[in-house]
Amino acid sequence: MRRVALITWSGLREGAESEQLLLPLLAQRGVEATLVDWRDPAADFGAFDLLILRSCWDYHLHYCEFTGWLSRAGRVVPVLNKLETVLWNSNKFYLQQLESQGIEIAPTCFVSAGGDLGSLDLAKIECWSEIVVKPAVSASAHKTYRFAKGALPSQQTLKELMDSRAFLVQQFVPEVQSRGEISFIYIDGAYSHAVLKRPAAHDFRVQQEHGGSAVLFTPSPPLLRQADKIAAAVPQLRESLYCRIDAIEKDGKLVLMELELIEPELFLALAEGAAERFADAIVRRLK
Repeated sequence: MRRVALITWSGLREGAESEQLLLPLLAQRGVEATLVDWRDPAADFGAFDLLILRSCWDYHLHYCEFTGWLSRAGRVVPVLNKLETVLWNSNKFYLQQLESQGIEIAPTCFVSAGGDLGSLDLAKIECWSEIVVKPAVSASAHKTYRFAKGALPSQQTLKELMDSRAFLVQQFVPEVQSRGEISFIYIDGAYSHAVLKRPAAHDFRVQQEHGGSAVLFTPSPPLLRQADKIAAAVPQLRESLYCRIDAIEKDGKLVLMELELIEPELFLALAEGAAERFADAIVRRLK
């Protein structure tokens, strides 16, 4: 029997709901799946045929340790998604590259570690009514702040808030609150299903740990074509076991918020057949 480790973290040793759904489905397909904390010193990762990053939701808090572990583990057993993809996706500066390819993103200023916003950036921000600041390496809205126009802290204070690390300053997209954020889930490069995530009242963060909600969503054909166009433009997505495209619909067009290629919640329980599709994709990767 082939053995697979679904990588999680110490705060969720039994995995998220999606992983719990996968365990019996993989067993039915002749695959023994085990949930393993990536920081567990007793874990023998070499005993598995494949490691799949799933709910390792603390990786951003131990980034150097995580990437070191990933590199070491990858030398003895295949890891999905791939190391190169994880490293690329872990720094939100990848959005610069996608924007240069013609993919619309939320208006963003990218600030390098220890750097300052330039005069052009400041002029751009002056036109925004609300502003979001977030670290370049972050997950689950960690250290993500929202400021009203004119209330953006000084450059020095921003550096302190971001621990002198690289960060993004973005125009707040009000459709996050009025319409919600759409997550398009892709398995083995093919569209599987979508969900609509909404923040709690008086919040802007759609993550469930911040009170957000998620329901199954059927995108219109034009929106799905736009999501597929984004997917086709990103080779890392086409080659990956899974990906989640998070976007806002604005005037009938998708505005990309983020690509999630490391440890996204895939909402397998919300869509009929989604967990089975993911289990089948894992089995294909073992052949």
